[in-house]
Amino acid sequence: MTTKKSPVSPSLPDMDLSPLDHIRQTEAEMTRAVAAARESTEKTLAGARNEAAELKRQAREAGLQEGQAHTKTIISQAEDEARVILVEANDQAKKLRQRAHQKMEQGVGHAINIILGLVREAEEL
Repeated sequence: MTTKKSPVSPSLPDMDLSPLDHIRQTEAEMTRAVAAARESTEKTLAGARNEAAELKRQAREAGLQEGQAHTKTIISQAEDEARVILVEANDQAKKLRQRAHQKMEQGVGHAINIILGLVREAEEL
């Protein structure tokens, strides 16, 4: 059995290999390369999954913080509006009390005038 030369220049120990052994050796090297590539791919995928999970967590946290800030802003605006409405209501109530007091004074004045008028009429009789 004669050995044929490989198109790839073999290292010195490879020169003693038969073509079948050379094929087996190349096959084993390819199997190791495929396994290494699979392992590298799995590590890359695991890293990408972890990164995606972290980005998702960060986005969720940022969204929660933005939502809370927006809610605080809305509540603050509502409180400001409520304060304005309360001030206006207090002013209006004060004005109504003043008008009521004036009307009461006028009513009392009219009542006194009526009573005094009745007393005068009674005295004139």
